[in-house]
Amino acid sequence: MSHTNCSCSLAGTRYCDICENNPNKRAVRITSSRSSDFTANIVVDGVRYHVQTEKLGPKKPIIITSVFKDGEMISSKKIDSGLNEKLQELMHQQHSSAISMLRAEKPKERKTVSVYLKNVKSLLRVNNCEGALKILDNALTEHPFNAFLLSYYGYLDATVNRNYARGIDLCKTALEILKEDLREEASSNREICYTVFYLHLGRAYLAAGSREDAVEIFSKGLDADPGDSDLLREMRNLGIRRKPFIPFLKRSNPINKYAGILLNNSHKQ
Repeated sequence: MSHTNCSCSLAGTRYCDICENNPNKRAVRITSSRSSDFTANIVVDGVRYHVQTEKLGPKKPIIITSVFKDGEMISSKKIDSGLNEKLQELMHQQHSSAISMLRAEKPKERKTVSVYLKNVKSLLRVNNCEGALKILDNALTEHPFNAFLLSYYGYLDATVNRNYARGIDLCKTALEILKEDLREEASSNREICYTVFYLHLGRAYLAAGSREDAVEIFSKGLDADPGDSDLLREMRNLGIRRKPFIPFLKRSNPINKYAGILLNNSHKQ
């Protein structure tokens, strides 16, 4: 036994199958702040679920449908829309399909983000980028808004798939999600910086041929952690070295060396 209250954005002109069969379809309203989103509340066997479908990315967006129970995401599905001109119709089809599947079967238990990241890093260590992308595809199906997964996916999408614009946008989105998450951690007074986000975004810029943007992003990462070895390596590969702590002294001067060490330690404390 189930019933659904769908807030599809087609209400008012035409209805999806769910809304068309809803006796209260005249009362259907968009509940999302973004008019392009599709949302629905569905009750299956006495359990209430919330289904939401939205797009992520500007030019060739990813369509994500997420299912929530008691405020917690329990499953999601992600597809690449490509350059589909009928984006809203495609979103609506996926939204309706997710509701039908929810009625038919119980959502599967998700793997944790840490398990997915461990597998991705293991594959990247042996340069298996394609394998890492496949794992990230599955991971983002279950955790579509995790900053770390999005950052890795955006970086590889740009460097491996050559989807430069989308890869850069996903890396930027990941960085914004991270900053928002850190702002919400009011219990911690120490600023936390994950330089891997700057590393991924910078590499995505490099893949797209935007050298100046890459240097700017790598520099921002080094401002947060001057000793990050990956960022320093990228800068050296570009023929760029960080300015010494005391500019009028040689870089090899012991004062500059020890000042750099102290500055690096202060950022890690």
